[in-house]
Amino acid sequence: MSQKVGRQSLYDEVWTDPVTDVAGRYGLSDVGLAKLCKTMGIPLPARGYWAKVRSGAQVKRTPLPSSGRFREVASLTRYDSEQVKAKKAIEQRAKETKKSLGQVPVPVEQTVQHPLVTTAKQRLARLDSASEKRLLSAPDEVLDIEVTAGSLDRALALVNALLLGLSNLGAGVEIDREKKRTLLIFESTHFGLKVTERITRREHVETPEEKKAKERYWKSADRYGAQYPSIPRYDYFPTGQLTITAGHWPSRTWNDTGRTRLEARLAEVIAGIVALSSEIRAKEERQAREAEERRQRQLRYEQELQRWEQERALFEELEANAVRWERACRLRRYLEAVEANSGGEGTAEFSEWLAWARAKADWVDPLLKAPDPLLDAPKPKRPGHWWEASE
Repeated sequence: MSQKVGRQSLYDEVWTDPVTDVAGRYGLSDVGLAKLCKTMGIPLPARGYWAKVRSGAQVKRTPLPSSGRFREVASLTRYDSEQVKAKKAIEQRAKETKKSLGQVPVPVEQTVQHPLVTTAKQRLARLDSASEKRLLSAPDEVLDIEVTAGSLDRALALVNALLLGLSNLGAGVEIDREKKRTLLIFESTHFGLKVTERITRREHVETPEEKKAKERYWKSADRYGAQYPSIPRYDYFPTGQLTITAGHWPSRTWNDTGRTRLEARLAEVIAGIVALSSEIRAKEERQAREAEERRQRQLRYEQELQRWEQERALFEELEANAVRWERACRLRRYLEAVEANSGGEGTAEFSEWLAWARAKADWVDPLLKAPDPLLDAPKPKRPGHWWEASE
């Protein structure tokens, strides 16, 4: 969960521990933390600062300037020591994977073709590219590729080399037709894979034919029955620049750049996907632990609530029995007073009433549990209508 970190707090951290350690606490790279500190106006220790500190030298800190136009707080996610350790292990694995792969070739003429690439080539080549953006895509049928016709062969060659390289590491791939995506399956994790082409757009400039079509519409006698000319607002242009995206949250993205195309960085992409699978698995395991902790907390709460309710019910029963016992004692004292006041010469009717009253006192007394055939029975029901009586 993200938290607000102020300038002063972050300044104290980067001058107490090396930037590498502080960056790891927040899941950032050294460069990422340096950029953040720059936007917040936080000076960083110069090169050699920590060597001087370790040697015991007294080195002054660069003071934190006044806030002025700088950001006061940043929203950061703080990781515990175990998470930082796991992140470093994932990064180390990515480096080792990239080193072991070396240069991954992407031949134009593919002697070995992944079956899903073959199917995608056949299906996408048959699609109509006359849509507004001219993108070819059928993610519910074949691999999730969204490119123009001019970039299709290159995208397929790139995906083919990528899938073959991943399959050598034990990864699988399948089409999720329901969610319209391509799923990579690697070390018990499932995450999406997509290749897209960047498209630029510009405001559409009306052609002479479109202008004439609009004029004909406005001059038409039956204008309300005619259809207004369909003129696009933008024109879209392919760039040939491809992007590979893996995962969703977390995710990784690799783009063509002005200096390097994705074909030259395929080992980096594969290593990044391997690292991403470890990150996703760690996230899923953490979420599973958190879910189990929530379940255990809920279970403890329900057990404690049940004990509380049982204790409450027993106490209420205790109080009720005490009240009933007091009522029974009060009735008996009253009957003793009535009998004493009668002078001992009561009639048979009085004796009968006295026996009845003492039975009621016994019925109220919880210590005796004496039943009463009339009061223990349910309350008589009001008679219904004549048609109900016949049922």
